[in-house]
Amino acid sequence: PPPQPPPPAPVPVPDAAHVAAARFLEQASFGPSPASIASVKAIGPAAWLTGQFAAPASPMPVAASLPAIAGNWYMNMATGQDQLRQRMIFALSQLFVVSSNKNPYPNEIAPWLTTLQTHAFGNFSELLRQMTLNPAMGKYLDLGNSILPSPNENYAREVMQLFTVGPVMLNQDGSVQLDGNGEPIPTYDQERIGDFSRALSGWTYTGANATGINWENFTGLLQPRDAYHDKTAKTSLGGLTVPAGQTTVQDFNAVMDNLFMHPNVPPFIATRLIRHFVTSNPSPAYITRVADVFANGGGGRGDLAATLRAVLLDPEARSDAVTATSGRLKDPMLHTVGLMRALNATIVSPNNMVWDYSLLGQKITATPSVFNFYSPVTALPGSPQSFGPEFQIYAPALAVARANLIFKLIGGAYWAMVKIDIAPYVTAAADPAVLIGMVDANLLAGRMTPAARSAIDGAVRASTDNKQRAITALFLAAITSEFAVSK
Repeated sequence: PPPQPPPPAPVPVPDAAHVAAARFLEQASFGPSPASIASVKAIGPAAWLTGQFAAPASPMPVAASLPAIAGNWYMNMATGQDQLRQRMIFALSQLFVVSSNKNPYPNEIAPWLTTLQTHAFGNFSELLRQMTLNPAMGKYLDLGNSILPSPNENYAREVMQLFTVGPVMLNQDGSVQLDGNGEPIPTYDQERIGDFSRALSGWTYTGANATGINWENFTGLLQPRDAYHDKTAKTSLGGLTVPAGQTTVQDFNAVMDNLFMHPNVPPFIATRLIRHFVTSNPSPAYITRVADVFANGGGGRGDLAATLRAVLLDPEARSDAVTATSGRLKDPMLHTVGLMRALNATIVSPNNMVWDYSLLGQKITATPSVFNFYSPVTALPGSPQSFGPEFQIYAPALAVARANLIFKLIGGAYWAMVKIDIAPYVTAAADPAVLIGMVDANLLAGRMTPAARSAIDGAVRASTDNKQRAITALFLAAITSEFAVSK
């Protein structure tokens, strides 16, 4: 009879502490690395968070071109020591969206990124105020030079719909409030949008003209001009009156306070952050706990550091129980950067990588609309009652394109941009069981399923070339659901 392949080696029992550290870092960073796993195992998640909150921010220098700005940002995300801040900037950039599709020059993007970095761990109220008057946002959503007699309504609409309260009234657990007919209760209407646009009128760009309107200038915050501000009375959310005769700044403060104190803000922001960092389908109890911290915890209402700590240390985040809807699909950035970090890659030049991400539906600094790369309320395919936002850019063609990019990274086709040393895996490939064990340990923290192990073992044994075996094992592990989904 033909010789039979040797039986597979016994599957090692995963190290629980190692798995827990890796899971935490998948949520709190751009992916675990050998060094970060060792750190979390040594000091624990809570102490790691404390260190990250205190870590200095990675430099985000002003660049002469959009590709350079995108490249600098990408390097911070992939290699920065302030991983938690970088993940928070990434999350907030998809909440307060600005895009180079409308702001096509580097000086029109840089102020937005700087504001996100400065206030990532600060108070949401100050972030909201600074972002509202940010010149990049002023151009993107037209608050800059929104003046009498017809102020622009874009920012007034989106600051409610996407940045703070959402379109319908929420309970503290994120569930929708219904009226007597079972219909969602709107948070605002067209009249409120109009009133807010009038209340936020009279802002122009910084410049030489101290009393009139200035052309686009991105060196400072928007400036108030009372002569161009609508001074009539307005009604804000909750029926509160903004009295007539107030200045541009007084009306601005009234709108900011009204939004910040709205009861929707805690569950709205809690849900957005949980979906970005931990799971697309948090339980109502999880949302409530985080919303309560946003509303009352830490350094007062809106403390983003305390809120983020609550997101990441919640029992639901730290539980290793897995259900059909737990966790979240990694987007292209998190998937590929996580792979690079797991394999100790050296990023030589990220510029062309930004182009590759655009082919996957995620070109950083260039979201297609104010709604981000994907809607945060996208349904999970095949399960419309559940959420799966990232699946909006994971259609079959995009899934194949992402797999092709991963294959090129591992196989060395992008050596001029990203260097991944697979020599240790090539050495181990003489014994498929040893190779797969190494891949399992470094990419999946020992969580490879028996089905995946069997499939990868069969594919590896089909080749006798050790380099091809190593590439095959790494590639197949990188596109498994165990690696592509953070659980």
